[in-house]
Amino acid sequence: MTQTLDVLLIEDQANDAELVVRALRCGAFDCAHRRVATEADFRRQIAHRLPQVILSDFSAPLFGGMRALAVARDICPDVPFVFVSGAVGEENAIKALKGGAADYILKHDLGRLAPAVERALNDALALDEQRRMQAAVLHSEVRFRLAASAGDVWDWTVATGAAVISSQWKQRLGYADHEIENTAQAWLALLEPDDRQMVLRAFSAHIKSQVPYDVEYRARARDGSYRWSHAKGQALWDERGRAIYMAGTVSDITERKLAEQKVTRLNRVYAVLSGINGLIVRVQSRQELFAGACQIAVGAGQFRLAWLGTIGPGKRQVVPAAWSGVGDDYIGHMPLSLDEADKGHYGLVGQAIAARQPMLVQDIGADPRIVLKQEALARGLHSFVILPLEVASEVVGAMALYTGETGFFDDEEMTLLRELASDIAFAIDHLGKSEQLNHLAYYDALTGLPNRSLSHDRLSQILQAQRHEGGERGQVALALINIDRFKLINHTLGRHVGDALLKQTAERLAVMLGSTDRLARVGGDHFAVILNYRSEPAEVAHFCDGQILPVLSRPFEVDGRELRLTCRIGIALFPSDGDDAETLLANAEMAARTAGSAEGRYQFYAPLMNAKVTGKLNIENKLYQALGRGEFVLHYQPKVNLQEGTVVGVEALIRWNDPEAGPVSPSVFVPILEETGMIVDVGRWVLQQAIADLQAWQGAGLDAPRVAVNVSTVQLRRKDFFSVLEKALAVGGGGKPLLDLELTESVLMEDIDANVALFRAIRELGVRISIDDFGTGYSSLSYLKRFPIDYLKIDQSFVRDIATDPDAAAICVAVIDLAHNLKLKVIAEGVETEGQMNYLRRRHCDEMQGFFFSRPVPAAEIATMLRDRRTLALPEAADAEKKTLLIVDDESSVLSAMRRLLRRDGYEIFAVGSAREGFEVLARHEVQVIMSDQRMPEMNGTEFLSRARDLYPDTIRIVLSGYTDLESIAGAINRGAIYKFLTKPWDDDLLRENVREAFRHHDAAKRQH
Repeated sequence: MTQTLDVLLIEDQANDAELVVRALRCGAFDCAHRRVATEADFRRQIAHRLPQVILSDFSAPLFGGMRALAVARDICPDVPFVFVSGAVGEENAIKALKGGAADYILKHDLGRLAPAVERALNDALALDEQRRMQAAVLHSEVRFRLAASAGDVWDWTVATGAAVISSQWKQRLGYADHEIENTAQAWLALLEPDDRQMVLRAFSAHIKSQVPYDVEYRARARDGSYRWSHAKGQALWDERGRAIYMAGTVSDITERKLAEQKVTRLNRVYAVLSGINGLIVRVQSRQELFAGACQIAVGAGQFRLAWLGTIGPGKRQVVPAAWSGVGDDYIGHMPLSLDEADKGHYGLVGQAIAARQPMLVQDIGADPRIVLKQEALARGLHSFVILPLEVASEVVGAMALYTGETGFFDDEEMTLLRELASDIAFAIDHLGKSEQLNHLAYYDALTGLPNRSLSHDRLSQILQAQRHEGGERGQVALALINIDRFKLINHTLGRHVGDALLKQTAERLAVMLGSTDRLARVGGDHFAVILNYRSEPAEVAHFCDGQILPVLSRPFEVDGRELRLTCRIGIALFPSDGDDAETLLANAEMAARTAGSAEGRYQFYAPLMNAKVTGKLNIENKLYQALGRGEFVLHYQPKVNLQEGTVVGVEALIRWNDPEAGPVSPSVFVPILEETGMIVDVGRWVLQQAIADLQAWQGAGLDAPRVAVNVSTVQLRRKDFFSVLEKALAVGGGGKPLLDLELTESVLMEDIDANVALFRAIRELGVRISIDDFGTGYSSLSYLKRFPIDYLKIDQSFVRDIATDPDAAAICVAVIDLAHNLKLKVIAEGVETEGQMNYLRRRHCDEMQGFFFSRPVPAAEIATMLRDRRTLALPEAADAEKKTLLIVDDESSVLSAMRRLLRRDGYEIFAVGSAREGFEVLARHEVQVIMSDQRMPEMNGTEFLSRARDLYPDTIRIVLSGYTDLESIAGAINRGAIYKFLTKPWDDDLLRENVREAFRHHDAAKRQH
């Protein structure tokens, strides 16, 4: 009778596979076969269904025989594996048998195949039976040993997942034996999720690494509760080290765990009680007590949430004063009303306070009294207690403690928590009395303001912080207010009137300042105010003039009588008028005594500061009238195209002619315009006047250039700036505007998105935008590319030293390159010399402005300049064949001798006596070779030539000197600053040849580039 055999063939040739199947059928096997040629297909078929036997070619190209054998031993080690191949070789055959192959058959001898397969199957059955018998014996032994130990017995067959679960264990969970299937999966499903993962990790560690299996876990009972079990177990492994069976014991430890949890909970409450008792000794205020108690409850007591509240004004609700833990947002939604009629907001807190008894909730999810049930459960809150806080037979507040467990609070814990509430109430009472004493010690009894002592402490703390921060948050001043003739008021009108005036004065000052933190009554009729100002003491004077004096000059009303007060204010500045609180207060009092009181004036302690502040305020007062009086005028400084020499624009610059003092420098009055906000009106006038002058030039038939107007940050921040600009352009006729706006670099970093949008809108009007003083601000280059701008202006601080300082020159060149790469034009400010102009021109700077061409002039002179078509005289283009030599030596006789010697070689020679003159020549002319003396008074030769190398790297540089400081010369040569070193006195022919060689070297280097 034929046998049905499930065969998996590893064979890439279908014909060979058919021969193998035919041979099996001839040997009385009815085959159901599958054929694979790759490892992936092999693994897929094994996963789908295990075959009874695997037949494999030895040398299949896609899946070699030895690799196939290794994979089979790994994923299906019990399935017989037989090689059927054309050629194996004795060595490979031995290797295959050692690797686990059952046999090997040659394809030309397939008659051996069926007997070999039958033998392999019989061997596999015998081995399996042997394992079952061994497992049964081991199983019996293990269960016998476990039965003798404490606990219920369980076991688990690894391969099938079948398990024997103790019926007693099921009964303890409230289940009948048949209600829980005897499988590992059914048992795992009952475990608490976190514990389930822990148990699986323990199983894995035991099976893979033989780590002892000893675990405690929770299993869900029928009623939804969890019971604790302690399980131990031991696995059995086969000869290949695979776990095949595991058995162990399990015992119920619920009572022990509950007892441990109870001890743990009590210890937590004890820890809170101990911590709060320690806290009571340390704290100085009720707020410290409340915050500390909540933190201890959450930290030491491991409560999930703790909050403490006091009964608010009017005794209508509890106001949370401190909290800690999760769900602090939950507190804001709690029903905390004390009015039972307020159904929507009256809850357990109000009931606890009304009954003066703790309110306990053991299971938030099941308690119908809880309003915010889902919100609490979402935050892991499952039970809580509310503890009323009673002081002197009156409930003053409540403390609430929330846990993450149901049924947390029992009688013992509640006894401790009542003691805890009593301790906190005692501390509240004690601190209240202490705070009353402290208030008397540090606050004025009449006005309620801080007294001199507290003011001294606060001022000392502020000064200490100021020293630490170094003025990052501004400067500090102390203003001392002295009420005039106050003793006379007391004597003539009565002390009660004087007291009423002091109280009203304190109230007015407190309202003006917004708080009493920096206000104090420091004497009978003296009040002190601690002030911060940004940079200028004039800000303090403004505050006194615009805030303090007006507040105190309004009439006071006492007993139906209207009274007016005058006062004087003494001002002391930190640290110039005092480095500590005591000195600062004493000097402010001295300044107050010297202040005149007739006009309610103020006085700085330092006389020079008085003069400075007075002068600034005088200018400010004049500026308020200057615009209306027509005292402002515009001057214009031309901008010149550096490649063509033509005037292409002008910058409008405001000037002020004070009728009394004459012209005032813009550096004096413009900052005041910006500080006071007057720049908004003045800036509007500048814009309108510039457009008017532009129209006048156009009306006169002149080729008017573009006009640039400076716009301050103050103007740009105003929401109406764009509309002001639109109106000014509309008044200008609405044609193509020739207007540019110049903005400071710092503007780029303020509200970037809004400014980008504003700049784009401005550009759409046809107005161009320049960034002024570029390089002196704090803008980020990453933002520069986002802004729609047209020009960058190089600040004159860099231009000033451009011909002599390599660092300044490098910055200018970098700005020029940066701007051109961003498709922007560059304007250099403050160009005052021909050397600066030539250097910038050679570095392809687009435009310049400065005294070298013209200082700022009135509009009429600009008209004359345009009419005359005045241009910048540009240097002639350098002759490419001309050889130019610069000689620098402080001895005139040497210069004369060298000029005579070298002129015969046809050089254009510039001979100068100092490094400064040498830099000027280099800036104005194309020089190929420089020859310098070493010892010169202002700058030695190596330093001069090193700078020249940085500024003009194409030059060839020679030292000619009788002074041989070989170390500095060698260093300069090594750095590349010096091409050659020649000594004095020189040989005429040799010197001429060295100079000729230097020019040849320059020409060769130029050709290479």
